[in-house]
Amino acid sequence: MKMRAFLLVALFALGACASTQRTLSYNAGMPDADVYVGEQRFQVWFHERDQTVLVVRGDSQPLGVLLAQNMTVYANDRTLGILWWGAAANAVLTQFGCYGTEVTGSDQMREIEYTCRNPVDVNAQVAQHREEWRRGVRVPAPAEQR
Repeated sequence: MKMRAFLLVALFALGACASTQRTLSYNAGMPDADVYVGEQRFQVWFHERDQTVLVVRGDSQPLGVLLAQNMTVYANDRTLGILWWGAAANAVLTQFGCYGTEVTGSDQMREIEYTCRNPVDVNAQVAQHREEWRRGVRVPAPAEQR
């Protein structure tokens, strides 16, 4: 029985290897921003090297806790469309002249690539705004969902 459980876990880990490795390239601590899109709550982490943000649904908690929660609490919830995830990312990106361009991912987590209209030191902007963003950023729900 233990061997069967181990093999099942190993197969799952191998199947999710690329996305797991990508997720683990983000800071595992507290999010950079706590964003409300309408009444839905999201957490946003900026990647240190790439022009991407990780958006995870849920309350402000360390990344590992949210990932576990999203595999249980929200596991079968597919109610939010792509516009919600883009709105969460853009709630902070637009504050320094950037915007999301491509959304990838599934379940209750998305990675969003972004571009900036002008050159900007994103890490400096995040450091400057992080405390304010952690207190909550609010944007309206996507128009089709109101």
